[in-house]
Amino acid sequence: MKLLIISGTPKKDGRTLSFVTAALETALAEGVEAEVVSLANLGLFTCKMCGDGWGTCLKQYRCAFGDEDGDGFNALQETFASADAFIWITPVYWGQASEAVKNFIDRLRRCQGSKHYVWGDTEGSSALHGKPSILTAVAGGGGGGIPNTFQEMERAITFMGGDTWPRRASGFFDYIAVNPWNQEYKREALCAAVRALIKQLEA
Repeated sequence: MKLLIISGTPKKDGRTLSFVTAALETALAEGVEAEVVSLANLGLFTCKMCGDGWGTCLKQYRCAFGDEDGDGFNALQETFASADAFIWITPVYWGQASEAVKNFIDRLRRCQGSKHYVWGDTEGSSALHGKPSILTAVAGGGGGGIPNTFQEMERAITFMGGDTWPRRASGFFDYIAVNPWNQEYKREALCAAVRALIKQLEA
């Protein structure tokens, strides 16, 4: 079993990173393989809108600029395909996920969404198809932007086949909404959610 923890924070410390660390430590303590993908540190390109808006992503499901001589995006897609579940952790900026998360999701859904939505993949070839996700949004203020952050991530993940039936085995396993005054018990809640997700996958 492999859990992929996707971090959207550009900071080297702070509240959001503490949730990334907590998720990783919990998964490792449970004896499962876990990997952190720090999107803000990968230097990923923004989508270049090649081929009149649709390039190799539409039918080849690969980015024309994502190989080793580009930014490595295609290898990252393979990392997603090898995972059994995802833990998304992003700070909330202006009522949305971080720029790093938005940029990555925009490119990922062009490839994986094409498999699932455009061409009707029902056999799990999409890297997210039938795999559960925990969404964690970490706000620095009052948390008013958290619902919108969850909604935009939900739409993208669903578009890529990440919310299928039966929900017990896939879809959105939990939502962890964090603000400055609830962070301590929400960190504990994330750890509990990670343990519960692992137990479900092992069942």
